[in-house]
Amino acid sequence: MNPATSITRAKTTEPQGTCYRVLMWEPSALPSEQLAEWAAQRRTLLSRMRDAGIKGSRGLLGQLENELKALTVKMIEEPLAQTERAAFSFARAEALGEALQAHDAVLAYRLGTAAAEILMQMLGEESMSDMLNHWQSATPGMSWCSEPIVQAMTAAEASVWQQESRCESDDEADTPGYTSGEFHHVTVLLNEAVEALQPAEGKVLVDATLGGGGHTERLLQAGAEVWGIDQDPSARAAAKARLAEFGERLHVVAGNFRNAAEMLRKHGVEQVDGLLADIGISSPQVDCAERGFSFLHEGPLDMRMNPSAPRSAADIVNTAAESEIADILWQYGEERASRAIARRIVQERAKAPITTTTQLADLIATVLPRKGKQHPATRSFQALRIAVNDELGALDALLQSGLSMLKSGGRFAVITFHSLEDRAVKRYFELVCKPEIDRPEWPAPRPNPAYAARLVYRKPITPTEQELSANPRSRSAKLRVIEKL
Repeated sequence: MNPATSITRAKTTEPQGTCYRVLMWEPSALPSEQLAEWAAQRRTLLSRMRDAGIKGSRGLLGQLENELKALTVKMIEEPLAQTERAAFSFARAEALGEALQAHDAVLAYRLGTAAAEILMQMLGEESMSDMLNHWQSATPGMSWCSEPIVQAMTAAEASVWQQESRCESDDEADTPGYTSGEFHHVTVLLNEAVEALQPAEGKVLVDATLGGGGHTERLLQAGAEVWGIDQDPSARAAAKARLAEFGERLHVVAGNFRNAAEMLRKHGVEQVDGLLADIGISSPQVDCAERGFSFLHEGPLDMRMNPSAPRSAADIVNTAAESEIADILWQYGEERASRAIARRIVQERAKAPITTTTQLADLIATVLPRKGKQHPATRSFQALRIAVNDELGALDALLQSGLSMLKSGGRFAVITFHSLEDRAVKRYFELVCKPEIDRPEWPAPRPNPAYAARLVYRKPITPTEQELSANPRSRSAKLRVIEKL
């Protein structure tokens, strides 16, 4: 949807049962030929899906469902996100928003210049068609497509959609407990990262992990236009306050960097000159006891970078199966005592819920006595944080889409802080920088279909002695950079 005239809102009501995502749009927003082609292909796919359902062919049915989703995104949703053709005024959007806000069945909505996305659940006797007619009547004088898209969703899927909408809402500054004054972060590898991106007037760059705005400030000072992405409302508020002087050259976007490409497209940005991602947790998040990231401070066992996300560390610790907890501690923390710690967690939570950071840390210390300087809970807390925020999944998604966001000659820079992250970045960068690939069973090397970039630095850039002295938390940071061919 066009950000110039957009409204996003989400209620606190929890989704129940089957929910629905409804997409309505103004017909003039898209070419009639395109709509006719979409409708014809959609009818064909729906007919094949009915046949597959009758025959009980689940594999084919799933394949056809994916084809239908891809078709709808390509021919309807992506063009709507970029259109300027519709005359959906902001006043009309507000009128529809008021009608949606007043309806108990509506959980969240996103309104743009040409379309309306509505998340809803069925309540009472009112039918879907009754609700659609009611909402459409809230914008008199505006025509709507005769066949809106209605997508069924589970309560869990709806909850994620709702939380993302809440994160995007203009009301983010009102999120309790998160204000700009609470976010003070020491930027890591500042000079090295900025030098790698080569900022200059006229360039468009993306800081996929905006944080307190340290990297972005230097990029803006060099004359670049910057799109800053962050899922933490306190970080966004702090960055906006810190960087207000740069005016329209700064664009702050709420969301997870795993969706960076999609978010930029919604704002009409197809390709940029550089992309930076500073992976991991920031100092303000660690130091704020209420965020629950650190065992050094008494606080709720939370660990959510996006405070509106549905699952906290306490949820995992108190509800997940013992095997799942052990797997998390081993896979994301490389904790050798993962099974023993998981067993003890399950034993203790049977007596009373584990709700605070120090409670969990003390429990782990009884299983794994302290040796050396590192606290025995360090790896387990890292693992839980990564699991809560799906950090490796988000990083993988960013890596897979990063090069597609860049123009030729654009640079992709990633700062990591532990071996799991760095290993993923190193492997992917090496893959896309190899002209050829070879295997023992092949008679000769073959062209690499993923080849699309070159390594800017053969080895990762690490902090200088001066930076390590000023900021010991930077000790494990590594910067890797590639340039798109």
